[in-house]
Amino acid sequence: MKASSAVRMLINITQIFLVWDRPDTSQFKLNVEGSSKCASRVTGAGRVICDDIGNWIGSFVANLGSGDILAVEIWGLFFGLKLAIQRDISNLCIEMDSVTAVLLFQKSSLFVLHLMASLLSSCYALMRQVGNCVINHIYREKNRAADCLAKGSYNFDLGVCGA
Repeated sequence: MKASSAVRMLINITQIFLVWDRPDTSQFKLNVEGSSKCASRVTGAGRVICDDIGNWIGSFVANLGSGDILAVEIWGLFFGLKLAIQRDISNLCIEMDSVTAVLLFQKSSLFVLHLMASLLSSCYALMRQVGNCVINHIYREKNRAADCLAKGSYNFDLGVCGA
């Protein structure tokens, strides 16, 4: 017990606030989220695009049927990038809570032999089409709007529904 309490005294606890941050000036932000119901394996994705003031630019939900959560995250990114291109956005910060998906795009040489190489390549091409495009990992708590959309996607018919 003495050793345990001594270790606890050495640990510094830092409190951080996990809230959505606005993108840099003249930049847009795409938040992407995938979701899956464990029992039924129903999956869905949600994404939201906002401007540098925090104004909503567009969003989508997609009921993707059953499947793998990584695939859902990447499909969400694909449809989000398509929305950015439709809205003529050329300076985009992408945020996702899937560490694996973010790493696949930050180190594009990793996805050449991946099972979803074709979808990953399509997303990468869309990112180049957008132009100035960066992708970052965030905590799920900073991605609440996209998370709510992803969970709400189960109530829609299969496919993509835009707003």
